[in-house]
Amino acid sequence: MKKLLAATLSLMLVLTFSACGEKNNSSQNEEPQGWYTQGEIKITKEQAQKIINGNFTTPKNIIIIIGDGMGPNDITLAEEHADGVYDFGLVLNQIKNHGLATTHSYDNDVTDSAASGTALSTGVKTNNGYIGKDPSGKDLINMVELARAAGKKVGIITDEVISGATPTAFTVHNISRSNTAELINSMISFKPDVLMGKDYNSVFMVLEEDEREIFDNEYLVAKDFKRFTQVLDTDKDSKKPFLGFLDGYSSIPTYNLANCAEVAFKRLKNDNGFFLMIESSGTDKYGHGNDINGKLNSVVTLDRTVAAALKFMEKNPDTLLIITSDHETGGVKLPTGDTKYLSDLLTVTEHTATPVRVFGVGKGTEYFKDKTVDNTDIAKFLFGIITGQ
Repeated sequence: MKKLLAATLSLMLVLTFSACGEKNNSSQNEEPQGWYTQGEIKITKEQAQKIINGNFTTPKNIIIIIGDGMGPNDITLAEEHADGVYDFGLVLNQIKNHGLATTHSYDNDVTDSAASGTALSTGVKTNNGYIGKDPSGKDLINMVELARAAGKKVGIITDEVISGATPTAFTVHNISRSNTAELINSMISFKPDVLMGKDYNSVFMVLEEDEREIFDNEYLVAKDFKRFTQVLDTDKDSKKPFLGFLDGYSSIPTYNLANCAEVAFKRLKNDNGFFLMIESSGTDKYGHGNDINGKLNSVVTLDRTVAAALKFMEKNPDTLLIITSDHETGGVKLPTGDTKYLSDLLTVTEHTATPVRVFGVGKGTEYFKDKTVDNTDIAKFLFGIITGQ
């Protein structure tokens, strides 16, 4: 599968570029125009390794990329079987500082995305279904609030709806992940400097009067990715929060999140640095749907986003990058000699208690090398970076 037929490759590229706008026709040596590079994120093995092994300074910028439902075996299988992998393999597998993280919630051995997202953003275990609250229902200080208090700009990107468990767990507080309208209104009220997700209508149609006024008057809003440049060019000094809507997760590898991440890197850059959370949700959605190809191709979408982050770090060594997952979905096993179909490797359609991978690039990330930590330890590590402690 790794070596595609020419016709299949051509079709894949067309579909990929359509997910984030028309392909940039500038030559390889030209600087990207506008707010984003449309299409392919190019990186070589040598370039990736040079960046990963570079001399990093005290982190000012923090990027955390979360593969929803992405288990260790997803990564192993994607390198061998997924379409569109870089010719040297996954960028993820070039990262030397990596270990494992446990994911159980406060009230269950198998977490959901609300409890795991809360653990990753607050450093505290909570009940399944809770968003940014401890088991007693008390609000917890989350990563975005802490970063904003430290004078940093903050951003949230997901290829799912912004009311999803992971983006909301990093931003707001609610007793139930099912309170969709409340979560959307809280997200809009919080006003991250950059907020991106899919489906404009799912947001606008549930806004209360006060939040609709904020939406209409205080945000720069781009209803789809093709309008990003037009909208952002009206506020080149980044004075207003930006709310952009992108195409959602896809069963083929795309540069969707990578291109949107590039927008955020430029939009968030400032003297005090930034905190940015990026969620790639296909590894969870296709796990629930028993679609192994969609799941593995979603690993590639995430990996391309990692490549975009590394290219930003190449010129910004005061940046720290963490890549992890909130939990594993699908109970993916590795093939044996009698395995006939990759689809047989998905053993369930639900979450599991399997520990997930955690990767780190930047100063201090050797903390994760060859260790098994808890997901709350990832948050505590990042809290220390934000507060300088």
